[in-house]
Amino acid sequence: MPKAQATKRKYRLSVNTYDRTSTLLIALLLMVGLTVSGLLVVFFANRRFPSIEPIPVVPVEATSANANQGLATEPDPPGAEEAPDLSEPQLQDTLDALTSAASTKQALLSDETLEAEDKAGKGKGLGDARMAGPGGDGVVERIPRWQRWKIRFDPDNEAEFARWLDFHKIEIGVLGRDNLVHYASEVSTTPKQRSEKPGKETRGYTSAADGPMPALTNRLARKADIARHGTIVLLFYPFELESVLWTLEKKYSEDRDVNTIRETVFTVVPGRDQFTFEVLDQKYF
Repeated sequence: MPKAQATKRKYRLSVNTYDRTSTLLIALLLMVGLTVSGLLVVFFANRRFPSIEPIPVVPVEATSANANQGLATEPDPPGAEEAPDLSEPQLQDTLDALTSAASTKQALLSDETLEAEDKAGKGKGLGDARMAGPGGDGVVERIPRWQRWKIRFDPDNEAEFARWLDFHKIEIGVLGRDNLVHYASEVSTTPKQRSEKPGKETRGYTSAADGPMPALTNRLARKADIARHGTIVLLFYPFELESVLWTLEKKYSEDRDVNTIRETVFTVVPGRDQFTFEVLDQKYF
């Protein structure tokens, strides 16, 4: 009996070193696969795919220095009944009339030619009764857009603020003491400088007056070496960005009259690779 028990113990299955090693490798591979799968799920879950919204065309409400010379009424076109009265007399008729006047010694006022001339303009039409209108300055906003628009941006650092400027192609400008505007662009990489006369500027501009924007703007102006030209630092916005802000303002106010809007406050929302605008608040008259 003890011999049989010893035989059973001798041939019992046991786990050797090879089995332990292979099991450990398979477990590690499963753990690595699960970890990579989880990281991929987290990566694609946090990834944003922004939809590109087309920007509607916004007409520019330009004013006219010479005013709008309107016209009062439109004249009626001449009809067929005016044709005989307005037609010039024939040469033979004129000669006959002169011969008759000379033979009868009548005054020239009774000449048929003069009578035909007197009848000119006696048609049914009213003629051209148009008059120059009072004119005006075109569509004028009660408060100009760049005076009622306020932009608030709290970037994490100077580099993010510079990226925001370059993303929207906003230029930093300094009003120089030499009667020129000195610009700086591409401030997030290697700043580029240029100078223009103030009369050539047609873009909207504001001074950075909220939050950390003034200090960051002055710092970037010094870094671009344009702050030495003057003390007034401005931000010049391209027309494309002005159209975006105008569209957001109209959408937020539900297309109400722009002359009833006193102030519109925008905020900048930074994303992974872009910066968008949202209307934060709006005040009315």
